[in-house]
Amino acid sequence: MQVDAIVVAAGRSTRFGTKDKLLTDLNGQPLIAWSLSALAKASSIRRVAIVGRTELLETLEAIGREVLGEAFLAVVAGGTRRQDSVEAGLQTVTSDYVAIHDGARPLVTPSLINACVSEAQKAAGAIPVAPVTDTIKEVEGAIIVGSPKRERLRAAQTPQVVHRQAWLEAAAISMEEETDDAAILARAGLQVRTVDGDPTNLKVTRLVDLTLAQALLIERGLE
Repeated sequence: MQVDAIVVAAGRSTRFGTKDKLLTDLNGQPLIAWSLSALAKASSIRRVAIVGRTELLETLEAIGREVLGEAFLAVVAGGTRRQDSVEAGLQTVTSDYVAIHDGARPLVTPSLINACVSEAQKAAGAIPVAPVTDTIKEVEGAIIVGSPKRERLRAAQTPQVVHRQAWLEAAAISMEEETDDAAILARAGLQVRTVDGDPTNLKVTRLVDLTLAQALLIERGLE
């Protein structure tokens, strides 16, 4: 199965500093270009749309055309919330299932993308997850109120592959602001499957993450 993909690139990068992290140089390319390149190389992806901030649409379109070539579909403006931006992207693509990827995860691999697309066909969606290595505490204020069992916890990554119409219907009835696409589907009672994530599929949030991404790309021989 081949699906369309959406790269979400409408965030404000407030924790990264003064620069827009998606346009920051990462080993000779804009950071977002690495995500686009991985999607272009994945056999399960046919076209890619980018959702970005209004003031960056021209820049993102130029990068998209250069990296994706014929696989480039469009650049559309995002919304206030992440799920608003995802919805704008879903209204642009047409495949039954859609891969939704954070532009700030430059180390995603084509093999992980393909695995998520394959697994999603068995349910309303599928996402990559990684084991949690730290002990997690639930707190209210400065008080610990819960200690979830670590063996049941997983850290969610992207791409998150969703059934397009199921996501749109679930988002329309959701009363909560969700931080990922699996949560929107799950809150509506839909099944979301998981695949083993990649510990190097990190999200660049702070400058230290950029340094780590640079080192990992060099280790892969991608400078």
